[in-house]
Amino acid sequence: MPLTSTRPTGNLRVGVLTLDEKWRQIFNVEVSYLTKDYLREKFPVSVCENKDVLLIDGAILPNKELIHELRLLEVGQKLVSATGDWIAVRLSKLDDFDQGGLEQALEVVSVHGNRRLGHPEDIYLHNAEQITFDLPYLSCGISTASNYSHCSFVGSEFYIAESAAVGDCILDSSKGPIYIGSGAVLEAGVVVYGPVSIGSGCRIKSGAVLYPNVSIGPYSTVCGEINNTVIWGNSAKGHLGYLGCAVLGEGCNIGAGSSNSNLRNDWKNVRLYDYSTGEMRDTGMQKCGVIMGDQVMLGINSKINTGTVIGVGCQIAISNFIPKFVEDFSWLTDEAKSAYIFEEFLAMMRRKSVLKQELFEEEDERIFSFIYKRGIRYN
Repeated sequence: MPLTSTRPTGNLRVGVLTLDEKWRQIFNVEVSYLTKDYLREKFPVSVCENKDVLLIDGAILPNKELIHELRLLEVGQKLVSATGDWIAVRLSKLDDFDQGGLEQALEVVSVHGNRRLGHPEDIYLHNAEQITFDLPYLSCGISTASNYSHCSFVGSEFYIAESAAVGDCILDSSKGPIYIGSGAVLEAGVVVYGPVSIGSGCRIKSGAVLYPNVSIGPYSTVCGEINNTVIWGNSAKGHLGYLGCAVLGEGCNIGAGSSNSNLRNDWKNVRLYDYSTGEMRDTGMQKCGVIMGDQVMLGINSKINTGTVIGVGCQIAISNFIPKFVEDFSWLTDEAKSAYIFEEFLAMMRRKSVLKQELFEEEDERIFSFIYKRGIRYN
């Protein structure tokens, strides 16, 4: 939370691909979701009744050793970690899962370590290794510098789609690969230090500097400095300013001149709001920036403090630092703190979808409506 308010954990982006896209590529099958009821219309269960099923904990990150263990799993077996947490279970049919199939399955203990998303910051902490993991599952092969003689290349790990437009840029893959998806545009003067993933249809504007461990999801526009950050997609940080140690959901917009802090002045550990307890949680890290849910709009020159969590559907335009925790559908100005009127939020989303040619369907309205109705309201 708040990233999983609008999607299952298995639809989070870590690396180049979302988790469901990874499993789809790995096993060459369609992927379904067992998720919260209000999400099931958009993220449905669709499995063949005549075939057995493999259910994987949506928070698990794949690696080569795990894939091998999953392929060896037989019907009626479950793969568990050394600490006993289940990773995956193979059942004869999906209905068995709700009828005690997980508990009854024979345990097979994984002999390899595995990564699991436990908190929002884990997304960017594991992002760099997942960029490298994803590359073999993409159709884009290694590109040669000779095809981009107008650019300055350092290193040799470049994966650039043929339809990508790359201006006079500096691309440095000496510390990790650089992936540039189909239809992406890198304007003149962009500097990229891998490992970095730039999704399909992205625009990286002149003056942008992407430092290592950055994933820009499809159809996003970015500029300024970005470091240790994952953007789900369809978002805009289109002007100068810093974004670091951050995770952004879908459809966010960060106003010109905005920046976030990712380090406390007293060098103490950063604390983040935890939805499960309603309290601040010690991350155990000295660097952590901002976690932002879907469809958040920040005004120009927004100041984001270290360890800030912003919920879904917020409109924020204040001159002071944004509060450390902002509830879903908050409307924050210097004059007032109130709830975003939901009908006005929907009207904004419809206008935005037409202008940006993004899908905003009735199933999306129902998801946001559910989140709005369950949320905390300002008095």
